[in-house]
Amino acid sequence: MTGIDDLPIRDELRGKTPYGAPQLDVPVQLNTNENPYELPAALVARIAERVAEAARTLNRYPDRDAVELRTQLAAYLTRTGKHPVARENVWAANGSNEVIQQLLQTFGGPGRTALGFEPSYSMHALISRGTGTGWISGPRREDFTIDVEAAEQAIAENAPDVVFITSPNNPTGTAVEAETVLALYEAAQAAKPSLVIVDEAYVEFSHRDSLLPLIEGRPNMVVSRTMSKAFGAAGLRLGYLAAHPAVVDAVQLVRLPYH
Repeated sequence: MTGIDDLPIRDELRGKTPYGAPQLDVPVQLNTNENPYELPAALVARIAERVAEAARTLNRYPDRDAVELRTQLAAYLTRTGKHPVARENVWAANGSNEVIQQLLQTFGGPGRTALGFEPSYSMHALISRGTGTGWISGPRREDFTIDVEAAEQAIAENAPDVVFITSPNNPTGTAVEAETVLALYEAAQAAKPSLVIVDEAYVEFSHRDSLLPLIEGRPNMVVSRTMSKAFGAAGLRLGYLAAHPAVVDAVQLVRLPYH
């Protein structure tokens, strides 16, 4: 009987199992951090109206650049992030996981490495593996905060091509100070020009302001977001990033058409 490992798959995938949290039929699913409450009836009705409008044009391919969506996301970030963001600074994808995948396809890949401070969001390492990017586990203190000096040393020693910083961190809930992010960004640029990805999937729950303003003047910094958590729209599969327009142009080199 033929199994996965009998196929000519990549060596680093042998012996692995697909990622997936158990899909349980329970009121509160803490393993996936889903909002347990249904969407308001008025919102469901409005979505149904918009889907009906879109259905009339399903004989055509959609706007591959998602101009209307990116424009609205930029407006939301400008209102809430205390930093002006234009459509050219925003890219949207099939959940923030696809955002991360596209970034790793563009800036990572075979012969390149990514570094993250664990424990953290497990998909950073898994998507790195899936894109052929080597994964490096960086240090944390016992209280799960980032030891800046130790982190800087890890970056200097490994010279990763991509650095992940998660704020608030998943699963520990700890937010990262702006000064820490800036220090690690400078360390990453000194080691080699590296992309620094600030994962803000849970930022709407944080008592700290978004780190979005830090992208100003830093073309190698990206802030990623999702609609799955605070907006209770996990099934919508919408994630997005904010960065220098050149980063937005770069990820379109690897995105699937009409993704």
